[in-house]
Amino acid sequence: MLPTPPRVLARCAFAVLLSWACYECVGLETRLSHGDDGASLALVIAGIIGVSALVASVAGFAFCALAGSALAYLRVDPVEAVRLMLICSAVIQLYAVWKIRDGIVWSALWPMLAAGCVTAPLGVWLLVRVDNTLYGVGLGILLCAHGAYAVLRRDDIVVRGTAWRDAAAGALSGLAGGLAGLSGSFVAIWCSMRGWDKHVQRAVYQPFILVMQVWTLVCLRWHAPGDASYLEGFDFVPFALLGGVAGFAIYQRLTHAHFRAVVSMLLIFSGLGLLSRSL
Repeated sequence: MLPTPPRVLARCAFAVLLSWACYECVGLETRLSHGDDGASLALVIAGIIGVSALVASVAGFAFCALAGSALAYLRVDPVEAVRLMLICSAVIQLYAVWKIRDGIVWSALWPMLAAGCVTAPLGVWLLVRVDNTLYGVGLGILLCAHGAYAVLRRDDIVVRGTAWRDAAAGALSGLAGGLAGLSGSFVAIWCSMRGWDKHVQRAVYQPFILVMQVWTLVCLRWHAPGDASYLEGFDFVPFALLGGVAGFAIYQRLTHAHFRAVVSMLLIFSGLGLLSRSL
């Protein structure tokens, strides 16, 4: 039986993605052979982006937390690191949203999106002007504590949702997204507290993260224009997408219990990553 046209298109798109990644690798190797000191750092960053994308795409969030903690050890400027992570993460989220598009109910997301759009500029303002130690420790401890609680608890506690509670989760996530690129943190916590299965949870926080990260990039461009072009971040996009495709394939094979465990562990890693960047 011949493959259906959508499968042919998917295979062609994957072949283009692999070609793009190979092209970027050849470019990095050429720079290394010419003694470009920045090429070795770019190669390490590409590896960090790819691995972080693979791990984070299993649950659909925490890419910025995983990549950000590693980039902090490389002494990458915090604002430039957030800009790079948001570009790569937005592309990963766009792929994931396309894959789950049939399950998304956009009308139910408006309270979260509206609140997040209000608080994200404040988060970016704090990122640019305030020492990250002041907010990173508290947020990191909170994420670690909730993740540990979710791992250790034996019963499912289901919380009833309202528009105001949705808006509160969106506002906190928008703020965290502007501060550290963690747009999915509080919305993922809120979705897990609702008792939804893995498909419903991702259909809520995946499009939320995508919109918030695009909006945060706009706010970052306004508050911290910088000298670097945004096109420079796209050099790492193929590595992020390859990791994202692999991570989403793993997600499709997870049970609900496994998915909940992965979400809890990624919340802990998000908190630890934020603490390591703040201390």
